[in-house]
Amino acid sequence: MNAGSRQGVVRASLISGVIGAALSAAMSALINYLVVGMPTTEAANAANHAISGLASGFIAGFMGVLMYQRKKSLARRPAPPKAAAPAAE
Repeated sequence: MNAGSRQGVVRASLISGVIGAALSAAMSALINYLVVGMPTTEAANAANHAISGLASGFIAGFMGVLMYQRKKSLARRPAPPKAAAPAAE
């Protein structure tokens, strides 16, 4: 693996990580706001954050597996057959 391809892998990983982090943060915020509600104690607040973290972590992992399977299946797909050259007359 040369330096150029390593930089491409690192860049793609960073971009995916930032996108995943932004989506997880939005998911956690929505779960805390819409589902869990406002806590009355510090223990309830910690439990609410644990619930939203579990949900967003599960969704992030599930989406990662789906994207990996899709990428893997597209890589295995055979190339379409080449068209035959027209016959010269």
